[in-house]
Amino acid sequence: MFKRILLPVDLTDRHRKAVEVAAELAVQGKAVVTLFHVIETIAGLPMTEEPDFYRRLERVARSHFGPWGKQLEEHAVTWQAEVRYGDRARETVRYAMETANDLILLTAPRIDPANPAAGWGSLSYKIGILSPCPVLLVK
Repeated sequence: MFKRILLPVDLTDRHRKAVEVAAELAVQGKAVVTLFHVIETIAGLPMTEEPDFYRRLERVARSHFGPWGKQLEEHAVTWQAEVRYGDRARETVRYAMETANDLILLTAPRIDPANPAAGWGSLSYKIGILSPCPVLLVK
């Protein structure tokens, strides 16, 4: 089974089901779950020019890990948190490769039934194409 599960999350509350699935899989394989968030950087503006701005964003991101971590702990799952900066798809795939994750578990994007092709450019689609490991989308 899976030993290292990467769970990218944003700052919304829509990840409850994905966290639940991650917990179930982690229990089965005695896996570690990494809650992962990427802070998009502003193109053309070096982070060194706005360090306070990026520190505030990181503090907010880390504060959102608590409820998801608590949900994992309720299942006795070991978890950790990681914040990176840059392009979300690229940094997620890079981190998965660097840390030898064997599953990336994502919350599926909401698709507009009137325009389903719009989802082809979603973050989950990009990660699915670029990922070195299996990707599981949770609805």
